[in-house]
Amino acid sequence: MTNRIAANIRLLAFGERGLLVQFEETEKTPAIRAVSALNQQLLALKLRGLISTTPSYASLLVTFEPAAISGDRLSTIISELFQSPSSDFVNAGSEVDQACWQLPTLFVDERDEDACELQEELGLSWDRVVATFCNATYRVNAIGFLPGFTYLGGLSDALQCRRLEVPKSRIPASSVAIAGNQAGIYPMDSPGGWRVLGRLPFAIFEPTRPSPVLFSPHDQVTFISVSASYFNELLASAEHGELRLDDFKQ
Repeated sequence: MTNRIAANIRLLAFGERGLLVQFEETEKTPAIRAVSALNQQLLALKLRGLISTTPSYASLLVTFEPAAISGDRLSTIISELFQSPSSDFVNAGSEVDQACWQLPTLFVDERDEDACELQEELGLSWDRVVATFCNATYRVNAIGFLPGFTYLGGLSDALQCRRLEVPKSRIPASSVAIAGNQAGIYPMDSPGGWRVLGRLPFAIFEPTRPSPVLFSPHDQVTFISVSASYFNELLASAEHGELRLDDFKQ
């Protein structure tokens, strides 16, 4: 099933339990804003049978339980959201709810392999790399390719770099990394080709939490360089379940 429900929006079947809403990016309409707006409006309906929504740069994947709601019915509801006079997906995003995070980060030593290669490629000292990275405010653009992997826009031109030619077999969970024109945070131990700058002292994806994924599209993120001793204090608190993640929201 493929259904064009607006000039720049298509609705596609995604298996037996999913619908994929695809937005065509235009100069006038940044797709991520429309994706975020649709996601919020759909969740606000609290539909019986809606399992999950997964926002990305230019699409929204909606999964559902067919026994509770049919794909046709869900498709109709989504189409009606676009046709509602109160919906403005062209100018969406200016009032999308967002959290502002300040994330304590232990940056790697300047002699670390990634640090050495970045200094050579960028022509910057490690202190300058860290300072430039921490001086920027990032926007959560999307969540994927792993559950909870956080794609961040807003990386300084001075830090844009190549991916690793040979991906690493393991990048630790909560690692903060950069590649191309993006920054990202790894939600779990996994292979990866991004260059690691540092690490957060807590998990950004935890299946046992009421909201397993910590961040949402459009959240604002800044990074703060912390000492190893303070990092270890936070890490110990997180491991004992004593760390309040809301304390890192502004």
